[in-house]
Amino acid sequence: MAEDEGNELEKSVDELNQQRIDLEKEINDLNLLKNEKLKSINDELEIKIEWMDKERIKAIKERDNLLRKVRHSNEKSWKNALKMVGILGFLDLVLIPAIIILLSIPLQWIFVSLGLVTFLGMMLIVNYMSGTSPFNTGEIRKAITVSLITVYLAFVPLLTMGVVGFPGAQTIVTNFTWLIAVVIVLYFATRPLEEYIKNMNSKK
Repeated sequence: MAEDEGNELEKSVDELNQQRIDLEKEINDLNLLKNEKLKSINDELEIKIEWMDKERIKAIKERDNLLRKVRHSNEKSWKNALKMVGILGFLDLVLIPAIIILLSIPLQWIFVSLGLVTFLGMMLIVNYMSGTSPFNTGEIRKAITVSLITVYLAFVPLLTMGVVGFPGAQTIVTNFTWLIAVVIVLYFATRPLEEYIKNMNSKK
C-alpha cells in the first residue's frame, strides 16, 4: 500500500515537473515571440523615422527652392516693371510731343494723348505687378488716378509758361485742380472702406 502511494506521489511529481518544463518552454516561446515582435516594431519605427527624415529634408529643400524662385521672380518682376515705366515715360515725354510737333497737330491734343497712353500703360503695369489675369477695380482706380495726375502735371506748367493758351484756361485749371483733389481723396478714402466691407463680409 505504501509502495503504491509512493509510486503515485512519484508519478505526480514527474507530471508536475513535466508541466513545469512545458510552462517554461511556453514562457520561453512567448518571450521569443515578444522579442521578435518588438524587434519588428522597432525596425518599422526606424524605417518610418528614416523616411520622415528624408521627407523633412526634401520639404526643406523644396521650400528653399520655392523661396529662391519667388525671390528671383519678384526681382524679375520689378526689373520688368521698371522697364515698362521707362517705356511709358519715353512715350509721354518724348515720342508723343515729337509726333504732335512734327505733324503740326494742335498742342492741346498732347493732353489727350498723355491721358490715354498713361492710363493704358498704368493698367498694364499694375496688372503685371499684381499677377492677376482680369483687371480689377483697384488696378483701374490706380490707372485713372495716375493718368489724371500726369495730365494735370503736364497741363499746368505748360499753361503757366505760356506754351499752351486758350480762352477759359484759368477756369479749366481751377476745375481740374478740384477734380484732382477729389480723385486723390477718393483714392485714399475708398481703400479703407473696401477693407471694412471685406471684413464685414468675412465675419458673416
